[in-house]
Amino acid sequence: MNKSKTFIVLFFLIVFSNIGFSQIFSLNQLLDNALENNYLLQSNKINSSIKQTDIEKLKINFLPVIGTSATFSYWNFLLPNKERLLGDNKTDFYNDITLYQKLYDFGATKTEKSRVEDEILLNDEVQRQIRQTIIYGVGNAYFATLSSEMEIQVHQNTLTQLEEQLRYSQNLFDIGKVSNIDLLKIKVQISVEEKNLEKAKNDYLGQKVNLQNLCFIPHTDDFTIENNAVKRYNQLNNERLQNEKEYGKVAENHPLILQNVIQADLEKQQQEIYKLQNRPELFGYGITTWESAFSPFSDNFNFNVGVGIRYTIPFLGGSGYKYQVIQSNYKIKQLHVEKDQTLLEIKSEIDLTLNNLKSIQKDIENQQIIIELTKETIDNSLVKYKAGQGTIIDILDAQSILSEATLAYNKSIILFLQSTVKLHYLSANDGYPFE
Repeated sequence: MNKSKTFIVLFFLIVFSNIGFSQIFSLNQLLDNALENNYLLQSNKINSSIKQTDIEKLKINFLPVIGTSATFSYWNFLLPNKERLLGDNKTDFYNDITLYQKLYDFGATKTEKSRVEDEILLNDEVQRQIRQTIIYGVGNAYFATLSSEMEIQVHQNTLTQLEEQLRYSQNLFDIGKVSNIDLLKIKVQISVEEKNLEKAKNDYLGQKVNLQNLCFIPHTDDFTIENNAVKRYNQLNNERLQNEKEYGKVAENHPLILQNVIQADLEKQQQEIYKLQNRPELFGYGITTWESAFSPFSDNFNFNVGVGIRYTIPFLGGSGYKYQVIQSNYKIKQLHVEKDQTLLEIKSEIDLTLNNLKSIQKDIENQQIIIELTKETIDNSLVKYKAGQGTIIDILDAQSILSEATLAYNKSIILFLQSTVKLHYLSANDGYPFE
């Protein structure tokens, strides 16, 4: 009874220890980790907070500005006006308080606030662009790593088949049905596959390190990713992709296009700010002064209050803003041209990606046919070989073709999924691919 309890305890310890040390990451988990820890994205979020402080600062534009000063001085001799204030004393205590109150700026603060709000919107679109770029980069790296892993599996399966064939041929050689040449040919093929397997493993390690760096995951040997590439392809294979649908998404929602639109709006608001430089500013002011030979002050209190207007005449040197407005108009035209060019490039990329997806689908279908025919050829060649009517080279050639076709099939599956991720990126989708 004690032995069975001990066995059960050890069993659960082994199970839980394996769970603790091995972790399989799905694509969504990797994306969550990458977005949560990316430094550029974090920096951009802080930039939004910085812009928000500019709005808070604008709120105090119409609050009064108070200034004060105090001086103590000693006069060698007193002028008549000072003598009337200070008497026979040559010490002079002077204090004043000034108040400046902006009453109306003809919309300058409102325009500036609107500009800062648009700058925040522009930063939000930059943040969207960074986020979408991270999703695209991680998705591409994820499938590249998966491709290397699948290549390793193909070479391992091929080696297993060749080793099994070697054992079978060794048995035939022992009873004198085949020559030593057959064994040598199989061993040469095994050596080639072992080199291919080693190369695939090295490529996998490089891809895995790149993926871990993108997702801020520590470099451990227990890092593995979920392999459901064929399942994802089968889900997407029957979907029809329409250019017009993708174009609509780009025109309305792509961050590069929206950034361009917002920048043009910012230039228009900047024009208003240029023009407001030559509009009047209405303000009120107040000044109080105390001056006496002794402290605390008692006599000689004075004050002055009033309302003023400040205005720069828009002629001669005051007309410089007109050139700034002209320059701003050129910038707006430039932004419109860049917007059209960006939209054209994105649409062209979408067209190419859609065409690639269709081409890849046909290639996958062809590889599937080759794989089925090759498997049938191997079976027939084995039957003939066992009957002494075939040669080992027929089997090895068919096995080589099967390996190459399987590799091409897997790579086409991965390329299809990577192209789907690219289309997701080009179409400015904010969510994760395959959701």
